[in-house]
Amino acid sequence: MTKTYSVTEGKTGRVFTTTMGASQDFEFEGTRRMIVNACFWAVGLEDKILDKPNVDLVGEFKPSPFKSGGHVKGCQPSDLAADK
Repeated sequence: MTKTYSVTEGKTGRVFTTTMGASQDFEFEGTRRMIVNACFWAVGLEDKILDKPNVDLVGEFKPSPFKSGGHVKGCQPSDLAADK
């Protein structure tokens, strides 16, 4: 869903939201393309939106399952950094 809004000072903004369910959704090219295109739209760069942008994954991607107990205990974002 997209929305354009105005604040009291007259400035406008754009927001995008999705009901994407889990990290595993990023395994699908279409989901990645939706997020990339939404980011371009949200910052006003519609002219940068391509019909089929390269949304290939960079590096290894192993999402944890979205289920009870599927999380990785003690895992911090810094643990997943590519430059480790």
